[in-house]
Amino acid sequence: MRFAIEEINNSTTLLPNVSLGYEIFDHCTDTKNLPSVFSFISKNGSIKPKEKLNNYQPKVIALTGPYGSTRTITIAPLITMDSIPLVNYGASSYALSNKLQYPSFIRTIPSNKNLIEMIIHIIQWFGWNWVAFLGSQDDYSSDGLKLFNNYISNTGICLAYQEAFSQKTNYSLTLKKIDMLNIKVVVVFAVPQYASNIIKTAIANNIQDKVWIASETWAMNQQLPREPGIGKIGTVIGITERLLTLPGFDKFIYKEREIIKAYSNVSDIQCESKTCNQDCDYCTSLSAEEIINENPTFSFAIYAAIYTIAHALHNVLQCNMNECHKNITVRPYMLLEPIKKLDFSLNGRQVKYDDNGDPTISFAVVLWNTETNPPRFEMVGTYDTYPEMTFTINNSRFPWHNSGSVPFSNCSVECKEGFSRKHDGYHSCCFLCIKCPRNSYVNYSCEYLKQ
Repeated sequence: MRFAIEEINNSTTLLPNVSLGYEIFDHCTDTKNLPSVFSFISKNGSIKPKEKLNNYQPKVIALTGPYGSTRTITIAPLITMDSIPLVNYGASSYALSNKLQYPSFIRTIPSNKNLIEMIIHIIQWFGWNWVAFLGSQDDYSSDGLKLFNNYISNTGICLAYQEAFSQKTNYSLTLKKIDMLNIKVVVVFAVPQYASNIIKTAIANNIQDKVWIASETWAMNQQLPREPGIGKIGTVIGITERLLTLPGFDKFIYKEREIIKAYSNVSDIQCESKTCNQDCDYCTSLSAEEIINENPTFSFAIYAAIYTIAHALHNVLQCNMNECHKNITVRPYMLLEPIKKLDFSLNGRQVKYDDNGDPTISFAVVLWNTETNPPRFEMVGTYDTYPEMTFTINNSRFPWHNSGSVPFSNCSVECKEGFSRKHDGYHSCCFLCIKCPRNSYVNYSCEYLKQ
């Protein structure tokens, strides 16, 4: 975020002679975060209910963040009721696409709707129909599970097992149940903490030859691929936004670390604000390399969020290539209409939003290659919605653990010629194969030939 702001403030064409300022707050917990939210939406330290928007001038003109659906859903009503743009980079719950509830919410990452559609595409591509869906007890996972159940209804895919993890979950028991049901494909649609727990337990319990489909929260996790024994659990397929490099970012980090190092040697950083919750004992000790090598999943989303606000402000201030009309008083609501109309290129990616404030989709399917040191994330497929919808997977890039062939994860083996399906049990994709009598033909059920 700071890198994007410095870039914009040094630009001669975007917001010329206008500088963006910012405040950063750590969302520690929902309750401890409220003072900072009240500070953002206040006017001279006070909040007046039902003030007209054309008179309302809060402390900020826009916000970005926080990371995560539950955290965002907690604070969004406070922010969006006053039409303050909340340009989010890390909350994917489809509920936030509801403009009646969240009229000024915009996001730079795809919603769970897009992510679930992508997961279903992958499952169908490989011909699977017997899968498990594991999540956590939060808005992100419950939203994903609801969408998954809705969207598989006419696909022939059966949800064989589902579970929402909590702090009391017995992960070993979960894996035992999945094995008993002979499920080979496991969708883990959970926040990193719970995804890490289930994968580490799978390693410890010697679970083998599964296919793990990772949602974007942990698809590019930097630690899990390095876990000893990770290669034995099977194949990990991740879904993430198509990664883009940010030219100049590494140089910015090295420069910033040098400044922090020099400053910390002089005196401790003090915070006088009553809403300060930025204490971080280890932040200044992080090396430039540690920051640069962090999980890159949301880097472009954060970058695009800041540029979205800047481009909208550029339009409101009626800027041209040389100057802006600084005599215009900018109210937060004034940015919303320009944001809806934005359509600009950023590092080769098109930034534009639909009527729900959701962006164009540019997903990558990544395969965890844990045989190399260090492990690599290899792009094996793509899914784009702009300028048109395309979905591709390169089958030859998958070194399947099961003798090189695609793992079988179906409830029943397809019936041979001369046999018909007989529904078996609760799930539609589970059936027995019954031999057809003479003088009949197979059409899933035996039909007698007309004489």
